[in-house]
Amino acid sequence: MDNEQDLSKGAVIVVSVSGVALTQEAEMVDTPTSIKQGSVLSEGDSLEVIGGAEVTLLLSNGTLLTVVEKTRMTIGRFDQAPFEPGAVEVKDLVAEPSTSKVEIDLDFGSLIVKTKKLSKNSSFDINSPVGTAGIRGTEFQLGVDPSKGMQLDVTESTVAFTPPGGSPVPVSQGQGLDVSSTGTMSTRPVAPVVAQKITVANESATQASGEVKLESVSKAMQESTVKAKKRRDSGRNSGKQEQENKEVESEEKASEKEPEIMESSNETKEGSKETDAGGSEQGSKKSNQPKLEQRPNSEKPKIDEILEADQDAKQTRKTGKKAGASASQLARFGMNESELEKFYTFSDSVQAAMIKEPTAVVRRLMEMEELTPGLADTFMSYSIRARGRMLALDDTMLISLLEDQVDEQIILDALSTGNIQNARIENLPEPIQTSELEQEILLLGDKLKESGNLKVFEKVEELNGGDWNNEWISIAEIGNELSKDYYFLSDWNLLQEFEASQALNNPFFEEVSSLYDQLMLDAMDAGMNPTVLGGRSIEIGPNSYDFSKMLGDKMGLLIGATDILTLRGELEIGAGSSNGDKIALISGGSIEVTAGTNLKSTLSDMIVSAREDVLLRDATLESVREVAVRSLRDLQINQVTMNASDRVHLRTSRNLDVDGLQLSQSLPSLIMEATTIRLSNVDFPSATSVQLNSLKGPIDGRYPNFGSGISLEQQLGRVNFIEKVSSGGNLMNNRTSFDQFGGNISIGKLANP
Repeated sequence: MDNEQDLSKGAVIVVSVSGVALTQEAEMVDTPTSIKQGSVLSEGDSLEVIGGAEVTLLLSNGTLLTVVEKTRMTIGRFDQAPFEPGAVEVKDLVAEPSTSKVEIDLDFGSLIVKTKKLSKNSSFDINSPVGTAGIRGTEFQLGVDPSKGMQLDVTESTVAFTPPGGSPVPVSQGQGLDVSSTGTMSTRPVAPVVAQKITVANESATQASGEVKLESVSKAMQESTVKAKKRRDSGRNSGKQEQENKEVESEEKASEKEPEIMESSNETKEGSKETDAGGSEQGSKKSNQPKLEQRPNSEKPKIDEILEADQDAKQTRKTGKKAGASASQLARFGMNESELEKFYTFSDSVQAAMIKEPTAVVRRLMEMEELTPGLADTFMSYSIRARGRMLALDDTMLISLLEDQVDEQIILDALSTGNIQNARIENLPEPIQTSELEQEILLLGDKLKESGNLKVFEKVEELNGGDWNNEWISIAEIGNELSKDYYFLSDWNLLQEFEASQALNNPFFEEVSSLYDQLMLDAMDAGMNPTVLGGRSIEIGPNSYDFSKMLGDKMGLLIGATDILTLRGELEIGAGSSNGDKIALISGGSIEVTAGTNLKSTLSDMIVSAREDVLLRDATLESVREVAVRSLRDLQINQVTMNASDRVHLRTSRNLDVDGLQLSQSLPSLIMEATTIRLSNVDFPSATSVQLNSLKGPIDGRYPNFGSGISLEQQLGRVNFIEKVSSGGNLMNNRTSFDQFGGNISIGKLANP
């Protein structure tokens, strides 16, 4: 590799770090350092993730690696041709931006991988002690324990695994491969829980890297290439060393003219005045004020800006002092250059306090020409309550109060009555009366700040464009309640019920409301107008719960969590003596039903649903009329009992895997619906009408697949009797026995897949 093209190196960008992880550069054998968000790893560098940590990496060819805890890997080789980045972000890539050759050495631990489509002449290999995984464009997880072997799980496309001295073994979508330490290989289906883990990790990695621009990726490659040249030069003779060091030095100086690639802390490095090429104020404001719909998760760092430039360092060079607030923290306020310079004249304590304030408050303060550093110190010395009342005044009145350093209690007393004349020295002007709406907005800001949900205020303000009214205030107040965490055993008195129209139309409850819309289409809902209890995370612990007061005159109750819903222990749910109502327990994220949970409802219908995978293991679900379980992904049932007087209804959008299901002998109706249904250890009551609907429907107009030897490809889209499927105690393991005993079982196609 003596020419420049051959020497062009790829780069590995750290887009997120959770916990502690260490990196070692190739030439720094004995000096591991903590890895940071925004760091760039190069060929020869290694990474070790400590227990409890996780690191997300973006390779310059578009590949995403999630490195889980207790993992060590090394970038063995990473060659990549240069490319013209243009105005493109990583998320826009379908295929890699240029030809690449990558080798990752996985010593131990686990990697979750999502690649872009590789070019014809590209290669991507992950080497392990038990073999090599060759990738063309796929999603998978590879785990290695040198003493036990390897586990490979593929959820998309195909991975070719090659054991030492052996031939490649293709592992296709939905398949897993186990390799022992002695080299023994065995195939299996991918477990739904593992598939969920891969999907969640890759979705998280995609989101974390979504806004990285290819321009920044290209610059990271330049840094890696310069580092490779340095390492190459260190091995040359001393006669050539001096000359080539000068060449490298020249290249480094040239690269300094570009925005710096830096090792950042986990703190976001967002926008400053120098983000666009021309340094224009217009360009800076545009980058500092992203639209809500473009960045639904505004809390996550903009890795692209971390890579582009260290704005804090630039500001330090300009002002001659280290700032008390970072550029990223100031980005959301949209300050122009003069306002930034003014802000950095304030004390560090004032800066730190101001960045915690709502955007509207900071904008107001920065636009006050008379606000000096000393007056800013005075303002921040008052309580939140006092500051809120002072901000309701015009600038002249506010500055006068600060100049005279009026006692806080006098301010509170005077402004509460609208008569500030008695609260100051003689020459203070008459106070300007604040409107009731302005006071409510200020109080709302204080409430949200105290609850830790100030982002609710900011999001609503973005939605209303700063034009507040009572309706927007109500939306924010409800959003605040729906963004809290609740543990029913201890927080019962804190629960607040809402009308369906209030909660399901709230922008902070969208994950739940969209799922509930689907449940209504599936006729698995709690009615058009249920009472709603909601939160971000909800745990319902062992107890007997009476929801009669919360239900009121409603016929349905919806308990919804936007993130995670946990059901644990012996649970009984009711509403006094009523048994005609319905309850829906749903999660816009995941649902956790701990092993041994016994969930009993004295209401008519009980619906359990989640947007992500649902796993029911060693649990009992019981309701008066109907028990329904719905997942928008996979549903796995292991040793579960379901009791109802009318119907049990199981529906999932992908795979329904049942291994052990007990039903009451008097159950009239059982419905199972999924793209693919796999049944083991199920005895259908002979008196129960059983409807099994899959994507492709029955084979030859009537039959399922029989036996565990059916290939995964043949199972997809069908109903599969894997093992020990009976009706009335009579085993059905072939068409003859199905014809004899399966008269109560109908196999059909999904009506609305």
